[in-house]
Amino acid sequence: MDLSPGEIRVLAFLKRNQNRTIKESEIKIDGMNTREISSSVSWLEAKGYLTTIRETSSTWKLGPEGVKYLEEGLPEFRAIKIMIDQGSVSMKDLSAKIGQDEMKIALAQLAKFGIRPSSGSLAAPANSAEILSKIENRQSLLVKLKDGLSDSSAISDFRGRENVIQEFKSYDRTVKLTEMGLKLQLENAQEDLLGEVTSEMLLSRSWQGKDFRKYDLNAPVEKTYTTYMHPLTSLIQKIRKIFLEMGFTEMPGHYIEYTGWNMDALFIPQDHPAREMQDTFYLKSDAKPEFEHPEILKSVARAHEKGVKSYRGWGYKFNMEEAHRLVLRTHTTVSTIRSLYENPEPPVAVFSVERVFRHESVDWKHLAELHQVEGAVYAKDANLSTLKGLMRHFYHELGFDDLDFIPSYYPYTEPSMDVVATFNGKEIELGGSGIFRPEVTIPAGLKYPVMAWGLGLERLAMFLYDLKDIRDIYNSDIEWLRHFQAKM
Repeated sequence: MDLSPGEIRVLAFLKRNQNRTIKESEIKIDGMNTREISSSVSWLEAKGYLTTIRETSSTWKLGPEGVKYLEEGLPEFRAIKIMIDQGSVSMKDLSAKIGQDEMKIALAQLAKFGIRPSSGSLAAPANSAEILSKIENRQSLLVKLKDGLSDSSAISDFRGRENVIQEFKSYDRTVKLTEMGLKLQLENAQEDLLGEVTSEMLLSRSWQGKDFRKYDLNAPVEKTYTTYMHPLTSLIQKIRKIFLEMGFTEMPGHYIEYTGWNMDALFIPQDHPAREMQDTFYLKSDAKPEFEHPEILKSVARAHEKGVKSYRGWGYKFNMEEAHRLVLRTHTTVSTIRSLYENPEPPVAVFSVERVFRHESVDWKHLAELHQVEGAVYAKDANLSTLKGLMRHFYHELGFDDLDFIPSYYPYTEPSMDVVATFNGKEIELGGSGIFRPEVTIPAGLKYPVMAWGLGLERLAMFLYDLKDIRDIYNSDIEWLRHFQAKM
């Protein structure tokens, strides 16, 4: 019997527990730390004396906002208390009492109970007491979350609320003896066999007279984890391979763009809500930016002011200063129009898988920095039927076959479609698509139609990898990554 002292002690512990299934974290042996116990368990499994099953569990605790709400009260709790006390409260007064930001949160939460502003005020409804009781339950739950809660159903009211709760994942193994382990007799096992000689033992000569443990050079080696791709990198490479096999060329792009390219060239009006600071990251620059192709701005300005051919445009005075502002690009379509302007001879088929930036509140389904997948074809015979065929092939390669094309709206394509797939019995919106409008292609000097489609990479990864929180994609927990790799 070639067992280390640690393995013998773990076996003895399991036998004393009458071979019931036990978690590795419950194995407590004097003189052995968790690392030594875990190593012994792995070796005993490799030698066939026990079996293990890996388990993942989650605990939810209060985040920074949750700690604040524990002390001050949830925004909706404070708001409904004011409403009940006063009968009604104006938006101005409510903002003064709980703050503008918390008032927005309170309004969003109270709307779920049917309480909405009317004529600039919130009035307490007839069932205020019932609603208050439900919100008080939320408030009391914060006390339990302070010490951690493992019941996922209990935290449903806080899902999607940034920084109120945080999920902590832990990993464990359940351990059970095999028949071979049960039959093994430990009476004659020697725990004091020497496995190694240390410098201290050499100096003190304490090794003399001791029996040494035998080593089997053919014994199984404990599993080691080698390097491999991050799941998102693996998905990006798969998408690149699909596009390249379709004959597409990967196009370069820039993180920092002019609004002239990022928005104006795509016929997004200069007063469009997406340009506001809460949606776009604007950059300051001491140097005056030089637009590398100023000639296109004149054509873009005419399209915005007066339109092209049978299209009348937006009818306002185009602001050249706005076109020269710098932003972190909000989409990769900007790379498409820039690339086609610089390479206007058809046919052209280009793609990119690159980062974009949105001024978003980060939560379980939103990121401020994400990847966008872009595909576009510029050709004399480009049309909607060809676009559908390309998308069907592209999404088929990703594992999506049951597709529907739903009419939609985008400022720079007409017609426009959203791609919806049925996957594992659920409908999933994969991305948008369409044919570039003449107001986009004509100012860029393009004579023929351009068809394009795109999707969010992280959202796609959530569906393919069965993740409930988009932030888990960037999880740097080595144990999580090992577990993920095992599932692939």
